[in-house]
Amino acid sequence: MRRHLPPMNAIRAFEAAARHGNFTRAAEELGVAQPAVTRHVTILENWLGSALFVRSGNAVRLNAEGTLASEQITATLDRLEIALGQIAARRHREIVIGASFGMTHLWLMPQVTAMRGAAQGAVINFLTSDHYSDFDTGQVDFSIRFGAGGWPGAREDLLFTETTHVIAAPAFLDAHPELDPERPEETLDPAWLLEHGDPYNYGWMTWERWFAHHGRPSPPAMERTDVLNFPSLLDMVRCGEGVALGYVGLDDALVASGEVIRLGKPIGRPELGYYLVSHERGAHERACQELRSYLVG
Repeated sequence: MRRHLPPMNAIRAFEAAARHGNFTRAAEELGVAQPAVTRHVTILENWLGSALFVRSGNAVRLNAEGTLASEQITATLDRLEIALGQIAARRHREIVIGASFGMTHLWLMPQVTAMRGAAQGAVINFLTSDHYSDFDTGQVDFSIRFGAGGWPGAREDLLFTETTHVIAAPAFLDAHPELDPERPEETLDPAWLLEHGDPYNYGWMTWERWFAHHGRPSPPAMERTDVLNFPSLLDMVRCGEGVALGYVGLDDALVASGEVIRLGKPIGRPELGYYLVSHERGAHERACQELRSYLVG
């Protein structure tokens, strides 16, 4: 039976636009004119019967349906790229890194050029998944995982421990003067809370754990807005749609640019953090050793 799928060009255009958050940069990557990206995205939206972006002038951001579509399409294309890459690997050196969608886009991608240099020019590809079991395959050389360590049969190097802040956009603070930046635990309105949660029980900081740390009852979950992934949560905070928990190492760029502000005192949990987990397949290759040294510092 013939597959019931939208045109591939529409999928590629949407994936690039979602990743960049910008139609013009997506067009530059794909080597086409910007109107072509807009047209292909519209084709996909018409095929799905749903808008995927919130458009405001020249700015675009994913809506809830777009976020879900982006997660599924990105994961599928990642797997396809790796599967086909196994064929090309006969002629090209390749290192595959498994990481969550958020870690890939917020921590790995900004330094991918330096990573390639450290890996002696090897091709670096990513397998994005929030399920760590997906990384326990012969395809993955390294993975990045959150926890306290103790993954059997692999080398573990701590990248950074967990440090959490409450974050909000300057415009949100201006619109809500009742929120004290020095004492958010005493002045937060539950209706403002954006929640990524801990759906896989890895131990991520959540609002429930944050309020417990401050000796306060957590507001009912129904009063919070659930967000599917951390990059989308950061976009919502940046746009002034609420207050969230940010993580040092993942929200640094937005903090440095002034688009979000860290509130109150940080919560550090040195027993938990992000680890670079090395798998046996790449353990003895020089390029993998150099890349590990670069990432671990």
